[in-house]
Amino acid sequence: MIRKFLLLLILCLFFKAGQAQTDTNSKSNADSKVIDSLFDFQDVDTTIVSQEETRSVGEILTQVISRAQKHAIELSQIKLELSESIDTLEMSEKLPNITRFVDRLKTQTLDDSSRFNLRYVQGMDNLINLVQDINQDFDKKIKERLNSLTEVGSKLKEIKTDSLFNLTLKDTTLIPAINSELAVIKNSIKQADSIYFAQEILLVKLQAKISENTVSFLELQQFLNAHRKQLEHQSWTKEINYIWEKPNFEKITSLRKVFLESSALNFQLLKVYVTRTKIPLTLFCLVLIGVYFGLRFILNSISNKKEFASLILDRVDYFKKHTLFSTIIILLPFFLLFFTKPPLIFVSILSLILVISTTPLIKEQFGANFYKVWLLFLLPYFLLAYSGLHWKVAFQERWYVFISSLIFICMGWLIWRDCKVKKSNGAIFLKFASILLISIESFALLANILGRFNLSKTYAVTGAITFYRAVGLYLFVQVFLEAVYLLIEYSKKESDSFTSYFDFQDLQKRVKGFLYLFATGIWLYGLFWHLGYFDHVFDWTVEFLEKNRMLGNTEFQFGSILLFIVILYFSTFLANNIAYFASIKDQKSAVSRKQRLGTSILLIRLAILIVGFFIGMTAAKIPFDKIAIVLGALSVGIGFGLQTIINNLVSGIILAFERPIQIGDEIQVGTNAGTVKDVGIRASKIQAYDGSEIVIPNGDLLSQSLVNWTLSDKKRRIELIIGVGYKSDMKQVKSLLESILTSERILKAPSPKVFMQTFNQNAVDFRILFWVETIDIWLEIRSEVMTKIFEKFVENKIEIPFPKRDLYLKTVPSSWQENVSRPGELIVPGSEKDSGTSEPNIPPKKKSPED
Repeated sequence: MIRKFLLLLILCLFFKAGQAQTDTNSKSNADSKVIDSLFDFQDVDTTIVSQEETRSVGEILTQVISRAQKHAIELSQIKLELSESIDTLEMSEKLPNITRFVDRLKTQTLDDSSRFNLRYVQGMDNLINLVQDINQDFDKKIKERLNSLTEVGSKLKEIKTDSLFNLTLKDTTLIPAINSELAVIKNSIKQADSIYFAQEILLVKLQAKISENTVSFLELQQFLNAHRKQLEHQSWTKEINYIWEKPNFEKITSLRKVFLESSALNFQLLKVYVTRTKIPLTLFCLVLIGVYFGLRFILNSISNKKEFASLILDRVDYFKKHTLFSTIIILLPFFLLFFTKPPLIFVSILSLILVISTTPLIKEQFGANFYKVWLLFLLPYFLLAYSGLHWKVAFQERWYVFISSLIFICMGWLIWRDCKVKKSNGAIFLKFASILLISIESFALLANILGRFNLSKTYAVTGAITFYRAVGLYLFVQVFLEAVYLLIEYSKKESDSFTSYFDFQDLQKRVKGFLYLFATGIWLYGLFWHLGYFDHVFDWTVEFLEKNRMLGNTEFQFGSILLFIVILYFSTFLANNIAYFASIKDQKSAVSRKQRLGTSILLIRLAILIVGFFIGMTAAKIPFDKIAIVLGALSVGIGFGLQTIINNLVSGIILAFERPIQIGDEIQVGTNAGTVKDVGIRASKIQAYDGSEIVIPNGDLLSQSLVNWTLSDKKRRIELIIGVGYKSDMKQVKSLLESILTSERILKAPSPKVFMQTFNQNAVDFRILFWVETIDIWLEIRSEVMTKIFEKFVENKIEIPFPKRDLYLKTVPSSWQENVSRPGELIVPGSEKDSGTSEPNIPPKKKSPED
């Protein structure tokens, strides 16, 4: 190829050199003759032969070569795209299998239509969805390939319609390379065109099979939906005789046949789903292994390296003995939501794993009595749960379902009796769970007695499954909190670790509510799903939220309002927790004031709330002009009664920008003093030195005089006034005081000072001034210095005077006069020594019990 184009280039240069030697006047005629002798211009694009009389042979040859090169490159790209074909071999093998599978489902569904139950419909629907997903994946790949082939076809059409390929040489001996090159390009076009049409025909055939399968799926789903509605309508009607009447279903069903067919179908469904979800299942196993070994490593590290390992591990009830089961309990609820559209058999296996993992942990959480009840009724639970997997109606199960309902009613009563007097959180939970179990199983028992077999079985199975799942989810919350506790304790060995700043008790309060909400949501989803009401509840909720409603001239939807509230709540939750974690780090890790976020946290909170507000407005499609009206009305309210609130809000923003206080500062506002714990939007919190928390409006922090002991640094000056007697040696006193101030904990710069202050009435006062490095220890050092002063003064016999008062009485009331006698002398009333003012001898008063 390169050799041919080089030859053409040399020919171009040859013609240009010949043209330079030709007379200018005869140039045009000569070129015309040469061109006519070389090319046949029939049906050639005018871009090549326009103004033929003024163009040279070299220019025409250059344009021909350029366009040929362009088409050669485009054809190479087209061939490359066509070579990257999809795996049609897999589709050709699986699509006929899907077709046969659909036909078999149709046949089986028609044969079993008289023995449907809701679980059959649900299981068949899950199976159809699984296979339909494979069919849709093939359809998506084929459509993508067809779109790329359409682009290839457009490019081929553009190349084939180029008039360049209508150009031929009259004299092939003069320039043989051009005709040869054009022939190669034409041959490449034919090859690409052939591959393109072959792939397009194959893909169209595969797409036709996919469309046929899709139609079959839709027909089958319509058939099942019709039967679903019929079964839901008939579930509350009488199906068989009352329990006291003679059975009438001996020849209708065969329990053994139902058992075998259901087992085979469940196994097939599980196989298809596992094949379909290989990657999520593998990921689940890897995460489980990673979390398990991570927790084992944390436990070993705490046990080997922590000073208080025994104290920490004594608070661990689950991971210390049952690490694997605890890990499974933590992860399993998340994976119940991770797998989309799971079949009933798959959900049942996950529930079984949860129950098995929960069993070893029951005794530590709920005690030995409940553990015995749990084990006693575990086998009936397994049997009833497996009975719920039967795809067809088997009325012979009536008595088994009846006995199972009685068994679980008995179980609920035993649990309630054991927990009714207990006050722990676990006992309260079990009490409510047992009441719910008794209620559901009693309803199932009543439905069975009245001949509503399918309704009875559905509620009996649901009651047992949801009770055991509720216990597992309750333990999920406890085990999750224990894992958080272990992580925090392990991280405390790293002083700069983020989790080392957390207080577990405070963090537990924040996390526990969310975990209980999450567990309750999973439990409610399982309850409605097993009862068969989930789709109805979901559809009704969606319809209720999306229905357009009118309020005056304004149209709105409850869904938009709910979305706005949820986004605003999430923004508030996010803002509060960011502030919480940031303030914890400020209080426990930031050494200097500049390292703290402090009041900047308030700006972050406001930014998150404002962004969340506008996102909620946009998502809920609330017009901003309506908000402008509300803000206008709000401004009127501000003028009348909200001045204080707005003042505090603006003051909070000023505090955030000006930063006169930070979280962790020691401040004094009026009579209130303490440590700043939080700078909020409206008010700030100060923790007083006695442990109380004082809420001060932000406006007061700006309007009143504020003393910040730690604004620039944490140093503090201590002042003492010490009085000594007038007879003391003042030089000795000063020398002793200066020697006491040489302690290592007293700063040398600024240096301590001792001044003779004043001459008081009873003492000479000395003023002592010295500095300590941080305000946190000033009380301790002050006490230490005063103690040393007292000891030194006692040692050197220096008097520390105290106030004295002399009392002079000018007159004494006569009733106050008292005769004083010598020791042992008795004054007889009426004698000379008796002044007559003494009180008569009165017998002593008897003492009361109170005296």
